[in-house]
Amino acid sequence: MGSTSGGRRTSQKIPKVTVLCGGSSDEKGISTLSGKNVFNSLKKEGVDAKLLVWNGDFKVLKEVKSPCFIALHGSPGEDGKVQRYFEKRGIKYTGSNSKSCDLTYDKIKTKEVFIKLGIKTPKWKNDPQKFPCIMKPRFGGSSLGVKMCFSKGNCKRRDGYFYEEYIDGREISVSIADINGKAVILPILEVIPSNTFYDYESKYNPNGSKLIAPAPLTNLETHKIKKMSLRVYMELPLRDFARIDGIISKNGIYFLEVNSIPGMTQLSDLPASASAGRISLGRIAVNAVLSALRR
Repeated sequence: MGSTSGGRRTSQKIPKVTVLCGGSSDEKGISTLSGKNVFNSLKKEGVDAKLLVWNGDFKVLKEVKSPCFIALHGSPGEDGKVQRYFEKRGIKYTGSNSKSCDLTYDKIKTKEVFIKLGIKTPKWKNDPQKFPCIMKPRFGGSSLGVKMCFSKGNCKRRDGYFYEEYIDGREISVSIADINGKAVILPILEVIPSNTFYDYESKYNPNGSKLIAPAPLTNLETHKIKKMSLRVYMELPLRDFARIDGIISKNGIYFLEVNSIPGMTQLSDLPASASAGRISLGRIAVNAVLSALRR
């Protein structure tokens, strides 16, 4: 892992990069951690970078010049609003475009894409009916607001939420990154959360989860998951990086949701998958910036 002399030479061709993080969503704390980790990784690669912990005021974004590495989680950074702002101003930025971000931010629309592609996804309803089930906000990430419900008593209907069929199985995380212009599936993670499922606490507490990379899968399972993930990545379409969450059960492989700007903290899934594949986060970040500059 780490930089090579070739990587150093490449980084010298990159103009100063603004790493944009923070924002105004409930996920701003995690976004700041992601941004700082990306910033440090770019610096290790010899890239001249500036960290901008944003307060959510779009007037501040007038200061941003190309290229910008977007490390925002939640709205307005992950739902396409910031991307649309940069597109109008001609600012080159990392990650998927505004339309794809808008789509993947909506968990139900994303599940409809899975169904269109013939990929299993847990059934969902607007009201809790069968228990246990998973209560999820339709929009947002980091598992904020996600709750397992065992009865109507602890799972009353809430606006903006849906109720997903509980699938008993092994939780997996599939990270994808564009390396040298090609979408690469990083080693698949198996996630063993300390809590009942992979909730916010399990994701971001140091001892919240055990991440096994590569996941102990059969060759057939690995082949199927990679094929399914690439189909989703191309269909949406996504670019530079993404993460897909899934479950392997006795009834097959289920996809749950897609993150167009996955967490990039020191505890996040994508850096863990990259490390297992002997790819540094810095290399992924540099490739994303170079990809943005080519667009």
